[in-house]
Amino acid sequence: MAPFIRLIEQFAIVLYIACLAGVLASLRAAWLAWRERNNTLYSLERETATARAGRAALSGLAFVGLAALIFFLASFVAPKLPADEAPTPTPPGPLVTLTPTHTPFPTPTLQPTSTAEPSPGATGIPVETIPAPAPTPTVPLPPAQCPDPNVRITAPGHGQIFSGPFQVFGTANIENFGFYKFVLNGPATNFVERTAGEVVEMPVVDNYLGAFDPTPLLEAPGAYRFSLVVVNNVGNEAPHCAISLQFLPPTPP
Repeated sequence: MAPFIRLIEQFAIVLYIACLAGVLASLRAAWLAWRERNNTLYSLERETATARAGRAALSGLAFVGLAALIFFLASFVAPKLPADEAPTPTPPGPLVTLTPTHTPFPTPTLQPTSTAEPSPGATGIPVETIPAPAPTPTVPLPPAQCPDPNVRITAPGHGQIFSGPFQVFGTANIENFGFYKFVLNGPATNFVERTAGEVVEMPVVDNYLGAFDPTPLLEAPGAYRFSLVVVNNVGNEAPHCAISLQFLPPTPP
């Protein structure tokens, strides 16, 4: 029943127009029948025309009642449906529609450090180790901000580092839900917000939100602002949930 009610809510405007057309057609049929009744000279034809006018009037009332039912379901029943009755969303594809802009990223100079401590059972030959540089963000970013519990990223965590595709989990389920999307802000976007991936038109509660592939961004690595944006059915955005992530090239073997 819940998918049927949500379908009615989604196409309510189309259904209202259809009901209005039905009412207008019924009124026209009733008017034509009533005019024929007044113009005829025979009682049998008057009775027939009167019956047609009555049926047309009942048809118009039925369309009015149907429109009222659609309004009740779309405006009062659908917003109160439990979120767990919503269909499982189709996850967005792990594609990023971004054109990375090359940002200078200094290559650290590695200083070899020789250590003469052999591991237990070794032959005593010194082993040369090269420490990996610690990742440094290209721009300071504020802490995670998720003021609305209905717009929340639960995974990945704030500050995680990625060099390949990852999955996003959380909640996107506001009142009068319209759709949700991911937004990215960092070196590859010239530090302006850009939509990443596809929009999703099904609400989610503590479940899989989608997948993201940062591979096209690795030519401009660094710290990025990754946000979940949820929009209602009239185009108003709820407060964003934003976390900081690090996108760095894979460490060579």
